[in-house]
Amino acid sequence: MTEKRLKLTKTSVAALAGEPGKQCLIWDSEIRGFGLRIAPGGAKAYVMQRRVGRQTRRVTIGRADDISAEAARKKATILAAEFASGVDPVEAKQAAVRSALTLRQAMEAYVSAPKKKGIGKGAEKKARTQRDIRVVFQRKFDDWLDKPLTEITEAMVKERHAGLAKASPAQANLAFRYLRAAMNNVMADVDEGQAPIIKANPVTRLNRTNQWADVRPAKGRIPDKEIPAWVEAVKTGLDDLALGSEMRDALLFMLLTGARIGELLGSKADGYPPLRWASVDLRREKVTFPDTKNRLDHELPLPAQLVALLKQRKERAGPQFVFSDDKGRLPADLRPAFRRLATLTGISITAHDLRRTFASTASKLDISTFKVKALTNHISGNDVTADYVEVEFEDLREAMQKIADHMLRIPPEPEAIDD
Repeated sequence: MTEKRLKLTKTSVAALAGEPGKQCLIWDSEIRGFGLRIAPGGAKAYVMQRRVGRQTRRVTIGRADDISAEAARKKATILAAEFASGVDPVEAKQAAVRSALTLRQAMEAYVSAPKKKGIGKGAEKKARTQRDIRVVFQRKFDDWLDKPLTEITEAMVKERHAGLAKASPAQANLAFRYLRAAMNNVMADVDEGQAPIIKANPVTRLNRTNQWADVRPAKGRIPDKEIPAWVEAVKTGLDDLALGSEMRDALLFMLLTGARIGELLGSKADGYPPLRWASVDLRREKVTFPDTKNRLDHELPLPAQLVALLKQRKERAGPQFVFSDDKGRLPADLRPAFRRLATLTGISITAHDLRRTFASTASKLDISTFKVKALTNHISGNDVTADYVEVEFEDLREAMQKIADHMLRIPPEPEAIDD
């Protein structure tokens, strides 16, 4: 780089020419640090350069075609005063940009940030997780999204959480866990030596005041004594619905495996494809759910009753998806079936309640907690026990058969009453 020194005026700047292929700096002879930068292509720009602490900062004042030498000199004088007082104009400009960061931008940064812990640490968040974060922010913080983070206070956090908790304690906690994580991500994602946008996360107010709601686990499930009647209603009460046999078989499969509805019928929003025949091995009597919620392939043994169901289904289903009809059509969801079953049995449940029914039945049958975790794919990278306990696949097969036999039991006939 070529450097020279002379007084920068309209005339001298016009007369200056750069060197082909090199960047040149011409420093003003009167104001220290004020200069003209000439790019290899000939473009000229006024700059101001000074040391701030241990760093050398160079600020571009403006292109020589856009600002006169006299105006650039006046700006250089102002910048020199700022530098002399310890102000770093570059950092000040960056800080102003950072302080204007909105909650919407913080949310998107958090959505794009890699997974922080567990299996898949460092990988992109799952499509379902990204969707859930955006939905929660849009529903619970819609009026905050375009506010700068610096304007979101502890008092606002306390008031909003209390209001949301009146309607749904669980949703209030979830919303503010996401908010806390988004703000923590912004606080952590700063360059070395750079001050964070916010010095403290306002959501910590909920910790200090013990305001997090006490949320009990959901208890929706089919009562054990009602399972046989519910199964009978599934088998006989859905045939007249559109894709009724597909919904029937999907419901029985979910009840006997604890599988998620998206793992069977697919979910574009959650990133799940429908269950394919390629994932079902009827000879080895097992099914594999690829790349599940915890980023693991989940392999399950099939009880004899489901093997028989799937063999029958294969004769009438499409060639690609297990729970499709012969034309490849899949149920959009199972709500019509759940509504019909509620009318027939008086039991109103959701798809996830079938998963809870599966887990509670396993517990009732004294199947170990670790086996239940393995069956429901709840083992994660944070499960320390998984490092020490290994469950044989055939042990899981025995447990699956035990659960299926219990759920599909034929209830005893009521005793006759003598008149």
